[in-house]
Amino acid sequence: MLKKAKWKDDCLSPILLGIDDLCDGYFKKEHQKIFPFFDAGYGTTNDGSIFSYLNKNLLQKYPEIKITFFLPFGKGAYWDKDKSIINDIFERVEFEEFLNFILGCGYEIAYHGHDHGLINSTLDPSTWCCEFDQYSKEEYFDIIKSDLAKFKDRFGYEVYGGRSPGYKFKDDLIDGLCECGFKWWSFDYKPFINNINLKYNGYNIIEMPSNLSGDMFNHSKNPVKSAAKYFLNLYRLEHMIKDGQAVSIAEHFFRTRFDGKIQMPNIYNDINSLDFIFGYLRNKDVWYATFSECANYYESYNNTYILDVGDGAFEIKYKGDWKMFLTFISDHRYLQSIQTKEIYEGFMKSGRWLFNDLVEGVYKERKDVFR
Repeated sequence: MLKKAKWKDDCLSPILLGIDDLCDGYFKKEHQKIFPFFDAGYGTTNDGSIFSYLNKNLLQKYPEIKITFFLPFGKGAYWDKDKSIINDIFERVEFEEFLNFILGCGYEIAYHGHDHGLINSTLDPSTWCCEFDQYSKEEYFDIIKSDLAKFKDRFGYEVYGGRSPGYKFKDDLIDGLCECGFKWWSFDYKPFINNINLKYNGYNIIEMPSNLSGDMFNHSKNPVKSAAKYFLNLYRLEHMIKDGQAVSIAEHFFRTRFDGKIQMPNIYNDINSLDFIFGYLRNKDVWYATFSECANYYESYNNTYILDVGDGAFEIKYKGDWKMFLTFISDHRYLQSIQTKEIYEGFMKSGRWLFNDLVEGVYKERKDVFR
């Protein structure tokens, strides 16, 4: 009997790493040298940049990691222009080359708003204005459509999803996200909750989770509290994996807020915690995925049907609106397409044969192949 695997390669859980606020910005423009704790992406891959810090201290050690970078596409309106450097993502050739490098590594670019909002809420909360409150609904989504079209034209890359700046959004705007062509969105941070959902509040957009903080294994000054936090978080992480939940780690590129305080979580401060997380995961049967890969698989799993048509044959039907991306499980090494006569050979895992390259159609399971 042909079956669907819950996650790709029949792994227990997908592991996602989402990093917010990558942009062409630097906090202390008077510095002649780049330092990672002031950088939000301006330093690109150069020494001293936050990406170089991340690469040297984590990515080279764990090349299996997949990252979804959430970018504001315009200039951050909350940046202090007198103290900082801030450009939109299309303004500087060096930053465009950096984004092409990121895409070439197999990482993902996702939308994180246009200007991220007005004024820094940590300086004067009463004057904070979410970016969607600055415009009419029509104006706001025209800006988003323009950003997405420009990105596709410039990079040849289609952006499938995004995350609201500060996880702030209004439900009456969700139809606009669908109209823009987004297939998934990260609406909220919910610790240790598997809130992946095929539809969000009835809308045809996949809700993607954000449920682990990258600083969860940072040490505190109190050793007793630190130990209690360590064992509790380890138990929660282990439970999520054993339960087959989507594990989505949240981080920020930008460490220094404009009020001088440290933004948490952030890559610079959390590097040891992240090292522990991914070192721990290395012993687990997990799938490292971008947000779009995970969303695509989840959508395919919920919209693909296997029908027994008799005589040992099965029909695969996909009724989704993406592209079927699914692992199938069989007790047989070979499957043969009834329509094309093509033979598909599976790969063995845990005593079962897995298939990743099947398309819609009718198949018959075969133990042997005689050509």
